[in-house]
Amino acid sequence: AKELGYRVCVIDADEKAVAIPFADVFRKIDLKDKEGILSYARELKNSPEGLAAVFTAGTDFSASVSYVCEKLGLPAHSFQAAFNASVKTQMRQCFADAGVPSPRFLRVGKDEVSQDLLKKCLEIMDFPLVVKPVDNMGARGCRMVRSEIEFLKAVHIATECSRTGYAIIEEYMEGPEYSIDALVYNGTFTVTGFAVRHIHYPPYFIEVGHTMPAVLDKKEHDELISVFALGAKALGLTCGAAKADIKYTKNGPMIGEIAGRLSGGYMSGWTFPYSSDLNLTKQGILIAAGQEPAELIASRTPVDFATA
Repeated sequence: AKELGYRVCVIDADEKAVAIPFADVFRKIDLKDKEGILSYARELKNSPEGLAAVFTAGTDFSASVSYVCEKLGLPAHSFQAAFNASVKTQMRQCFADAGVPSPRFLRVGKDEVSQDLLKKCLEIMDFPLVVKPVDNMGARGCRMVRSEIEFLKAVHIATECSRTGYAIIEEYMEGPEYSIDALVYNGTFTVTGFAVRHIHYPPYFIEVGHTMPAVLDKKEHDELISVFALGAKALGLTCGAAKADIKYTKNGPMIGEIAGRLSGGYMSGWTFPYSSDLNLTKQGILIAAGQEPAELIASRTPVDFATA
């Protein structure tokens, strides 16, 4: 952002967040606090410097960003689309309604964790299952459930790790997993990165690294991208970043998740620029500021694909 000439104001609930020393201004605001962020954004917009953009990279608070942008008329995914991409049960329902391949699922609250829940769940799907909070990130509270013995404890932990007290139970997808990044701009969907995810330490899902570019069959590569594009459309993502965790199963591509943001960790910040020589974060900031991502446009290759 500073390379682009912007004055950078950072917010976080943690006064010791690592990026604070690099910011021009810091304000302690929890990223969940949409109204608090909106109030600060209005303050900035009405200041002499003004407000060009609101942006997040690798956090699951794209809904907070979109809420503020929608209120202030700044470029971003709609709040509804960002909400769809933030709450896992909402996401799964959008996919189901649009016929986009993703696992069968069940939503469960803290007060529903019982043996009756196990019976209800096994009427819909079989072990192994995946249990995770509906609204958390970084695989916290997420694990594979391989038997009845593991079930109730896993669901209880997942609901405890959820900000809203809800978990999602879904089918486990067997197959190699990939992470795909894209930027949505002016009616176009540009895939910007395709990586193999290295997930270890079962029954937990800990990403220890990724390999980019992914090496795989072209047919599978194109099918995965096609399903990603259909999933992003089903969620309503129209302006900004989109990021898919997706597997290629025996039945073809199935979406794990699509987020309305760039990949977290080292992926978008380091791996992608080293692999492609394109600063993906910078292009995302330009879109958020209502500017043309010229470098992105100049480097992309058009393909004949329709999501209709």
